[in-house]
Amino acid sequence: MTFPTRGARTRGARTRVRGLAAAIGALAALAAGGGSGLSAQMPDAWVLVGPDEADYRLRLDREVAHSGGSSMRLEARGNRRRSQWVASVQMVDATAYRGQRMRLRGYLRADDVDSGGLWVRVDGILEGRYAMLALDNSEDRRVEGTRDWESRDIVVDVPPEGVTILLGAMITGDGELWVDDLTFEPVPADVPLTTEPEVVVTDQPYERPLGVFPTPTNMDFEREMEDPMESNRESNR
Repeated sequence: MTFPTRGARTRGARTRVRGLAAAIGALAALAAGGGSGLSAQMPDAWVLVGPDEADYRLRLDREVAHSGGSSMRLEARGNRRRSQWVASVQMVDATAYRGQRMRLRGYLRADDVDSGGLWVRVDGILEGRYAMLALDNSEDRRVEGTRDWESRDIVVDVPPEGVTILLGAMITGDGELWVDDLTFEPVPADVPLTTEPEVVVTDQPYERPLGVFPTPTNMDFEREMEDPMESNRESNR
C-alpha cells in the first residue's frame, strides 16, 4: 500500500473526509447522553450524519424487518435532490481488528430510492496526523429504485495504524432505505476487497473521539435508544 504525501491529496478525497467532524460530534453527543430529540424512535448506538442531515430522518422501524422485530430506516423528508445525502454511523474501536481483512454484510430494502448502500471507513494515525486509511461507500454497488431485501457486502483491510472504524448505511437523493441484520467479521485474505484502498493524510493531529464502541453493537436494530430525559424522570421517582 502506498501513502500519499499531505500535498498529494485529491479534491475527491478531501471531500470524503470532510464529514468526519460531524460524525465525531454526533457520536460524542450520543456518548454523553444528548437531548431527547436525538433519541426519539432511533436505534440505539446509531446516529445520522451528513451535510443534508436536516432533510432526512433516521428511525427504528418496528413494522418492517428482514428478521426479528425491527430494522433501521433512513428516509428523505419530501423530494430531495440527487446531490443530497446522509449516512447512519456507528464508530468502533479498531484495535481488535488491526491486520485483518473485515467484511461488513447486511440486508437492504429500498422504496423509490435514488441511491443507497452500506459504507465502511477506517481512520487512524500516520506521521502523527489523522488519516483516512480505507473507505468503501458502495458507490458501484448501490441499490436503486424499489427493491426487496438484498444482501450487500463491503470488504476492507484494517491496517496496523487503524484507530477507529466507522460503519453504517447511506442514502443519496430521494426515497426510503431499510437496513437489517448487519455483521462485521474477519474473512480470509483470498476474499477480494470490494474497492481499492485510498489513503488520505490530513494536516490535523489525531484526537480520539468520544462515542467509540469496543465492538459493533445493536447490529440487528432490536434496541431503541433510551430517552435520557425519560431516564432522568424515572430515576427521580
